[in-house]
Amino acid sequence: MAQNMAAIEAEFAAEKYELVIQQADSILSNGPVLQQPRLHQLRADSYYYLGDLEKSLESYFQAIHAGENAEVRDNMLLTECYSHAGFCYREMGLYQNALPHYQRSLQIAKKINADRETAEQYYNLGTLYQHMGDYDRSIKFLDSAYQIDVARGDSEAIGFDLSLLSELRAQTGDYEEALYYAKESLAMYEPGTGNANSLGTRLHLVGNMFMTADRLDSASHYLDQAAIEFMRLDDQWRLASCWLDRARLNLKKKQFAQAIEWSQRAQDFYSAQSSSEFFILSNNLIAEAYSEMLLNEKALEILEENQKQCEQLGQLKNIRENYQLQAKVLALNGSSAKAESMKEKHKALDDSLLSLANLEQLNRLALQVKFDKLEQENQILTEQHELVQSDLSDTTKKLSFLTIAGFIAFLILLFIFFLVRNRLEKKNQALEEELGVLRRQIKTLLEGDTSDLEVDLSKLNHCLNTPLTDREFEILTHAIGDLNNSQIADKVFLSVNTVKYHLKNIYDKLGVSNRKQALEYVVKTT
Repeated sequence: MAQNMAAIEAEFAAEKYELVIQQADSILSNGPVLQQPRLHQLRADSYYYLGDLEKSLESYFQAIHAGENAEVRDNMLLTECYSHAGFCYREMGLYQNALPHYQRSLQIAKKINADRETAEQYYNLGTLYQHMGDYDRSIKFLDSAYQIDVARGDSEAIGFDLSLLSELRAQTGDYEEALYYAKESLAMYEPGTGNANSLGTRLHLVGNMFMTADRLDSASHYLDQAAIEFMRLDDQWRLASCWLDRARLNLKKKQFAQAIEWSQRAQDFYSAQSSSEFFILSNNLIAEAYSEMLLNEKALEILEENQKQCEQLGQLKNIRENYQLQAKVLALNGSSAKAESMKEKHKALDDSLLSLANLEQLNRLALQVKFDKLEQENQILTEQHELVQSDLSDTTKKLSFLTIAGFIAFLILLFIFFLVRNRLEKKNQALEEELGVLRRQIKTLLEGDTSDLEVDLSKLNHCLNTPLTDREFEILTHAIGDLNNSQIADKVFLSVNTVKYHLKNIYDKLGVSNRKQALEYVVKTT
């Protein structure tokens, strides 16, 4: 699997997108795999680069679903997939659908403290709100992106932030702020930040902002500098765009001959590149200059040529603008009837464009319904997965609880077992000792062997009404030990008569009449 993934990643890097989709589908068709979220993401990216936005978006949904339900979540992958899903929606014109995906991407990026991705999502939200016409929110999010990029020291990102902030300020009519951001972008330029964000691009932006603010001399200076930079880079497309802006500037300054000259340069370039749209745009500027110079016939000739090209290319919006320009020139030329005819054509085309816009809106609504359904299905699958995971978690918790409870019960039973066994051992030991004593007592009584008999005076006295004295106890122990009176007398250094006297007193205290009875009494009490 690792080798397959490495091969697919290499094919994607080599821009072999059809092969990436084919191999990813082959792996995914065999069932769930560890790299499932990444495979869906590679499919989605490949479909996007192949220009199939719908399939790209579907694949991003699959990547998101697989990523959200993965055992180990790849938050960076999820950030990218939510962001790219939002981008697909934005490309389709479904801005409301794009919004929650950018917001979710931003939420994950913040959670994992990914500053670069956080700034990128602020930027995406800013551009989205710009498309939606909510300039205040757009500026707010772009400013957030700008602050993060400044802290990160990412000069390329800063350039994009400032450029878009400049355009937004111009759209809201705040030309001084627009100029401030444009000049700030220029001041922060660092070499090597990419052609799309180059010095020439920033000079061009500043020039346009000065022109929007009607500060035409400054605009002329910066547009000249931008043209020089684009020539140095040999960036012909941006140079031609700069020529068109210089033509517009000359029109504002009433320098019509120069306006025609710059427009003609741009026209020659776009004609060589077969770029009809920009060719028509440059032609319109030439026609406008001729009209301002009261050379209406030349202006009308160019506009009629443009109209034919627009009709051939099906560029309805350019045809509409052409009708409007022709109506203006014809009115200046005194051809009121023709001017009115052009106005009517302009109005009719407006109605057609409105119908087309409504049709586009219906198509967008159909797409929205389709992808809303897909998102709902993904949400249902996610909720089902979460429910299964929740049930599994509850079952696991119950099993864990039962296991712990069983283990505790086992420990308790083990403790009780050892406690009972200890007590039984002690009881058995006591019984053994008692049995030993009984055995010795029986042996003493049956065999008359008093060698092992141990007599405790205090224990014996405890059983008597009149206790024995130490001397009497000494004589008693000798008497039950099979010594005769003479032997006892020798042992205790007394006369035989004194021994007899003591024995009589001992028998009286024990309540017996002879040595045998005295022995039995001592055995029983000890």
